[in-house]
Amino acid sequence: MNRSLLLALGVSSGLLSACSMTGPSNLRIHEVLLYGGTQERITWVYGNVSGGPGSLKIGGAVTEVRAQVQDPLALPGTLSVNGNATYRTPTTRMETSLSVVRGSDGLFTVVQNMAVPVQAVFYTDGRSWQKLSGTTGVVRAQAVQGLRGAGRLTDAEATALGSALQNQGPLAVAVLDETRVPDAALAVEPRPTEYLRTALYILPGVVTVPPNPSGASPVRPAPTPPPSSPPSTGARVNITELAQGNNAAVTSFSVQVATTQAAASALYAQAYGRQTSPPSAPGVSGATLVGVFLGQRSTGGYAVRVTGASASGGTLTLTVRVTAPGPDSITTQAITSPWTIVRVPGTYTQVNVVDEQGRPLSEGSGGGQTR
Repeated sequence: MNRSLLLALGVSSGLLSACSMTGPSNLRIHEVLLYGGTQERITWVYGNVSGGPGSLKIGGAVTEVRAQVQDPLALPGTLSVNGNATYRTPTTRMETSLSVVRGSDGLFTVVQNMAVPVQAVFYTDGRSWQKLSGTTGVVRAQAVQGLRGAGRLTDAEATALGSALQNQGPLAVAVLDETRVPDAALAVEPRPTEYLRTALYILPGVVTVPPNPSGASPVRPAPTPPPSSPPSTGARVNITELAQGNNAAVTSFSVQVATTQAAASALYAQAYGRQTSPPSAPGVSGATLVGVFLGQRSTGGYAVRVTGASASGGTLTLTVRVTAPGPDSITTQAITSPWTIVRVPGTYTQVNVVDEQGRPLSEGSGGGQTR
């Protein structure tokens, strides 16, 4: 064998060695496919590496796997991929039809015409999770811990993913038949010993509506509170959250006050301006309705909530909490306009809005003040 041939064989051997995958031992792949408001495939890589980083080929791309990094989605037993807690790629857009509306008594109305079968529906108001008792019609809900029981997620994956999505509530999550979604499993080399897939459809902007006076909904009307006078200086005021959502017609921050039925109807029209067949406003007699609108945001993950109220004469002060998504959060990729509407007893001529540190909010900080 001549020298040039030996050199060629040596180079070829070196190239083959460089291209071989030195994957972790006990390699397992778990992925969740997100559709709807979030178009993303999130892949957890489970396994062990020793003696430095390893490598995997995922979906045709060579990746480096190392010890896990600090991240809300970093789970026990998982490895980092290219320096990130998970491996992420976009999912294929799926045309579906799903509507979830929460009644003020906690009942849900689900209307769907999904091309992929729906196995279960979950709901979060931004504070906790519930699992609906059915996937269509008027159904009840039961409290659950995160997304436990959704698809083939482990308890740890369900808790982590539920926490990430909960920050963007109110929203619904439909569990889909993972064998019917448009995205196939990833090609992984070396071949994993386990590959689990879960498919979820994210529906942001689920609204809570007051009772339907037509009787189409089983939700019974709540009694109108009796008339009352504004409390004395510095007194705490009871607040009732009537409705909230993230798809208002209002595009800039504002606080709107309603002390008449006509004003209440106008307030609800602003809140539900992007929804067909908006609900009717509840009774206002002897009370004040206040709507706090954050204005337009480029993604999901923003929310506003009234956490307290106090009064001084005819002036009402609302304390609000504004939340925003973190830099590495899973966010719905849609323009949103978060809002909340509360009712307080008594009639007020001026309403101030402050944050939880007592500072007046401004347009730039997502809050403000109104007369």
